[in-house]
Amino acid sequence: MPRIAAPISIDRFVEDHLGRWSRLADLVARASGRVSRLEAAEVLELGVLYRAATSDLAIAQRDFPADVVTTELNDLVAATHALVYSEAPTSAKRLRRFVVEEVPATVRANMRFVLASAVLLFGPALVTFVAGLLSPDLAMGALPATMRDQLIARRPGTEIPENLRLSESPVIIVNNVRIAVVAAAGGLTAGLLTAYILVANGAILGTLFAVLELRGVSWTLLTFVAAHGVLELSAVVLSGAAGLRFAWAILQPGERSRRLALRLAGIQVVRIVLLVAVVLGVAGLIEAFVSPTTLLPEVKAGVGIATGTLLWGYIAFGGRRLRPAAQRKRFFSSR
Repeated sequence: MPRIAAPISIDRFVEDHLGRWSRLADLVARASGRVSRLEAAEVLELGVLYRAATSDLAIAQRDFPADVVTTELNDLVAATHALVYSEAPTSAKRLRRFVVEEVPATVRANMRFVLASAVLLFGPALVTFVAGLLSPDLAMGALPATMRDQLIARRPGTEIPENLRLSESPVIIVNNVRIAVVAAAGGLTAGLLTAYILVANGAILGTLFAVLELRGVSWTLLTFVAAHGVLELSAVVLSGAAGLRFAWAILQPGERSRRLALRLAGIQVVRIVLLVAVVLGVAGLIEAFVSPTTLLPEVKAGVGIATGTLLWGYIAFGGRRLRPAAQRKRFFSSR
């Protein structure tokens, strides 16, 4: 009988190929989006390394589909593909591929960090909400008296005066984007700042609802956030996931150098942060022009459910029908 070769381990696979992956990543970084920035010999080397990397990726996806190495190698191949087959920067085809395929695929590839971010946000929210109901004095004392009284007295339709909504909208968007960027960049502190932002915001959210529930008016806050809350909280979770992705590259670079691990993580983080910025832009418009109105709570909830479904549907299914064909073209054309 013919002898069947035993599959190699992931460590051996990385050890055998890390050198050429690192060199390919260096060439892609030096090119900065334009092959013309490389010397003639480097362009030829780029082509050889790219074909080898696509073959390596095919093997990694077959033998190590759940390993982070496969995700990072996929990003390296994708970045090289965009460089080798680059269109003009304003190309509609390139932009469409980025939006329809690359961004949602990146979020899916980092779903474990998305789940971890959600736990860090909603876990403390649940704990402080329950603790506040069990210890009312603790919950009431956690908020300044003036802030607590304003929240309790506020009613739907009065959160943002109508004459200020146009000017408040960009302020809301810029402030939320700033927090999201800090949460993502906080991953460079080995995730400590990212985790703090998620836990702190979750704890404040739970405390607010506990205080209002104790006074029997939690429905006022629910009515206000119903329209924009799903998008806004989703954006917080995604920005936290981006930060945790950075932290993972620092804490667990594997067989790669931290420099290479951070470079590959940076490709993913940029895509996620761009998505977060768009999501927060939409959420900010809804928060300024829909949430503070006297529309029926059911209508506001419908807006929140619809926009949330569109976002997570895009993440779950975006580019799935296009991606396999694109990958087959890359893999088989290199053989």
